[in-house]
Amino acid sequence: MQMKVAILGAGHGGIAMAGDLTLAGHEVRLAADPKHASNLQLLMAFGGIMVEGVTSSGAPVGFAKPAMMTTDLGAAIKGAEVVMVVVPAFGQEPYMQALIELGEKGQIIVFNPGKFGTLVFARMLREAGRSNDFIIGETTSFIFAAKTKGLGHVNIKAAKEELPFAALPAKRTAEALWVLTDLYPQLSPSMGVLQTSIDAPGLIIHPISTLMNMSRIEQMGPYRNSHYDITPSVGRIMEAVDQERMEVARLLCRETFSFMDTMQVLYKVKGESAYDMMYQVSAHNVQMAPDSLNHRYVTEDIPYGLATIAAIGRQIGVPVPRIEAMVNVACMANGVDYWSSGRTVEKMGLSGMNGQQMARYALEGTL
Repeated sequence: MQMKVAILGAGHGGIAMAGDLTLAGHEVRLAADPKHASNLQLLMAFGGIMVEGVTSSGAPVGFAKPAMMTTDLGAAIKGAEVVMVVVPAFGQEPYMQALIELGEKGQIIVFNPGKFGTLVFARMLREAGRSNDFIIGETTSFIFAAKTKGLGHVNIKAAKEELPFAALPAKRTAEALWVLTDLYPQLSPSMGVLQTSIDAPGLIIHPISTLMNMSRIEQMGPYRNSHYDITPSVGRIMEAVDQERMEVARLLCRETFSFMDTMQVLYKVKGESAYDMMYQVSAHNVQMAPDSLNHRYVTEDIPYGLATIAAIGRQIGVPVPRIEAMVNVACMANGVDYWSSGRTVEKMGLSGMNGQQMARYALEGTL
């Protein structure tokens, strides 16, 4: 069934999703904030998107021409059944504000991925008096491994075989999926937006692999690597940090999944260790390292991921010294206070709550 879909954000992910859903037969409106629209302007000059690699629907790859490519967010949002926000966590809030001003009652709004963004948006909607106007939710990761390459081209290397999704409140997840699975059948119900955000595998993979390879990155810049250049010792650090993440999750989520459990769901791989499992993900065979430590693997996944989990852990009484160590290394390396610049419990509307209250809020949406 053809659907009207607004995709907000024209980075690697937004372009890949726009091309993919267009080739699947949907009416796609790709839009970006005028301040961050350089990629979109190139696509408008090119006339569309050349999709290479694979598509999620099995449709042939090739040239995709979205119904609309614009910097007019209102025009893209108007009449859309689903609005996909596909920008890094540090770029989500301008789009949240635009949706508060321009969004239409009854629309489904999805953050791809959330990184605790749905909680922030829910707080903003309450303050604006629009709490009941939308169904809001998020995925735990992005549906693709994809990267733009040259004028108008995007390479979708792989699509996840299953991708957890949750609405806020979680009791509306099934209602949202009734519509969203017409776009992506890979979406599966998660227990809530705390689950989807805390279980995001990128929070373990990205910052740890980048920080552990910081010397090489700063000496060489972006270089071709394989599987994030993870070694057995880096894999052990990932497992140790993940153990603390799971301790926080046990007090907030109905089910607790390790990083390795999540990778098995997303990529259908198995392994005895994080190192073994990471080297089985074919989508990571060949890739480029970050060009510096000012890459979103640090500037997004630390302040909007590990630092957020650590802040929640401290509030609900779970010690997280290993997570704190990774955040502090990132703060020292980049000279930035990521503890205050990212997603705090105050920004998510969770201040003063214990673990049980947070869990109930994610399930029922009531404070």
